[in-house]
Amino acid sequence: MPTLKSIQAALAHVVAKRHPARRALKRSSVVLLFREGSKGAEVLMMKRAERKGDPWSGHMAFPGGRQDLGDASIFATAVREVREEMGFDIEAVADHPLRLSDIHATGKGRLQPMVVTPFVMFAHSDMTITPNYEVADYVWIPLRHFMLPGNRETFEMNYGGVNYTLPCYYYKQFKVWGMSLMMLDELIACLSMHLAD
Repeated sequence: MPTLKSIQAALAHVVAKRHPARRALKRSSVVLLFREGSKGAEVLMMKRAERKGDPWSGHMAFPGGRQDLGDASIFATAVREVREEMGFDIEAVADHPLRLSDIHATGKGRLQPMVVTPFVMFAHSDMTITPNYEVADYVWIPLRHFMLPGNRETFEMNYGGVNYTLPCYYYKQFKVWGMSLMMLDELIACLSMHLAD
């Protein structure tokens, strides 16, 4: 059963891949916030509100968003976005920010002109979550749920007349897939290698 300590140890020596075009494209960052739960480490996810023109409208995601000119760093972007979306100061309740690999964003079946940088943080205190209008719902999901092969499923999606079979996980009424799943896959791969040593 994964714990905060085992995740920290697994990621401690990981060198995240920086996207070569990150300085030429728009930037965004998200936080995979973990807390210790009854079934081991749990990660906070949100369901994005339905918004016209948003390529990720209604998707499950990690708190975060686009970089503003006033942000001191891409990590500062994540801190600001968590405060805006979820209503709490993540630096006050969590620590050990570790970076995962950059992802070239995709939406509606196409590459978007944006690079997303994921950070992993670990809660040491409780927090009061007060979502804003961008958040339709939120949930804490045990990381173990994503580590059980039998829980991995697929679903069909049509983009531009072409059918795609995509991997996903269902947790209660929530479907986790796409970029969020890519981030989780990288983290779990690191954790699995660490536990196998």
